[in-house]
Amino acid sequence: MRADNILTIETSLGRIFLTIMKKSYLFSKCIESPRSIEQDLNKLLEDLFYEAKIGYNKIDIILVSIGPGSFTGIRIGISVAKAIALCTEAKIIGYSNFFSIYHQFKAINKNINLKKVHILVKGPRDEYFKKIYSNNVEGKKNYLITKKKLLSSNFSKNTFIAGNFSNKISIKNYYYCLPDNLGLEKLIINIKENLNSYKYKEPMPLYIKEHYANKNHK
Repeated sequence: MRADNILTIETSLGRIFLTIMKKSYLFSKCIESPRSIEQDLNKLLEDLFYEAKIGYNKIDIILVSIGPGSFTGIRIGISVAKAIALCTEAKIIGYSNFFSIYHQFKAINKNINLKKVHILVKGPRDEYFKKIYSNNVEGKKNYLITKKKLLSSNFSKNTFIAGNFSNKISIKNYYYCLPDNLGLEKLIINIKENLNSYKYKEPMPLYIKEHYANKNHK
């Protein structure tokens, strides 16, 4: 399986962030708070491929964010990835925002001993999606917590919290962290190193079950 040219699509964190890894060179485009994800995404893709001087048919793998985050953004990102794959026969791999934020946080904090990191992704209203990483190992469980529970949590001084939102509620030891070129490059390298282990199933949105169960009963 070739992995010379990799496209990444992230549309679920209140922005559109695209990259192309062309052999060892990384090209990227980003729009914060897009007016229309569908329209802005198509234009941004055109600009990115033009800058990278590569055709769609040269893409080997598409990495697409499956959440958590904006449900509409997740669905649009996956749909575009599937449309490109259908035309080019590129393989699709879904990745979580927990994973990309964690790798970005690691990349910019190389001198910190990160024994335990809580990754937070802002949900609707006062809800937050959470994943815990311990000693560089991803926890199996996804959590849904409220602002009240988050503020009452007794984190140790060796626990770091990283997330995609500004810290207006004064969470201790919190770092604002959105994936950029550095984090996506780490993600791509990780994917390449484990390429033979992927089965290339159709990417599905990463749902936090408690959130959608509560939503359906409101």
